[in-house]
Amino acid sequence: MQIEHDPEEPKYERDRGPWPFLFPAIALLWIGSFFYFKLDWHSIALGGGTACVITLWAIEVTGNKVPDSWRNSSRRRRL
Repeated sequence: MQIEHDPEEPKYERDRGPWPFLFPAIALLWIGSFFYFKLDWHSIALGGGTACVITLWAIEVTGNKVPDSWRNSSRRRRL
């Protein structure tokens, strides 16, 4: 079974997005957190926010596709 593909389909153009600004902002928040706060709700919120941003970035970069290296290798064996 083969899925048909339109060869004239335009590619999805990805711009840089907000990532060049979000990663330094998160880094500054982490640095500030280490100096000014103890382990409390600030730390938990910062960790959760960081995880969400990294997850969103990974989804955008991969186009929400699973990399080939993560796929089940039982169908094909690599040497």
